[in-house]
Amino acid sequence: MPEMLRTIMSDLLSQEPDMVIAGGSGRPEDSLPNAREQHADVLVTQDGAQDGDGGCLGLVLAGPPLGIFAVSADGHSAAGVTLVRHRIPVESQGRSMLAAAIRRMAAELGTVPDEPNTDGS
Repeated sequence: MPEMLRTIMSDLLSQEPDMVIAGGSGRPEDSLPNAREQHADVLVTQDGAQDGDGGCLGLVLAGPPLGIFAVSADGHSAAGVTLVRHRIPVESQGRSMLAAAIRRMAAELGTVPDEPNTDGS
């Protein structure tokens, strides 16, 4: 992400009392590992799908929906991840529009259960 855009976004989001900017990455290939290391809920990055970025983050941002089914080493359990690209409008309707869009995304992440419901409902 260009430095100017990164500064603008950082300035906007730092004014939100419920948001913490956990860090930044100068290189796209460092974004995912750094976000995980910092325990980030949402990674904010420049859309590289049109740039042909061949890195992992570019592959996540590009293309049709993708599901990952990861089987444990003993074969007795698995975990699933669904990667679906959604358009999110962030037009300049005030500084809170960006923060509101990020909050909605974080809230959606919080509604996905980690474990299946075992009581049949």
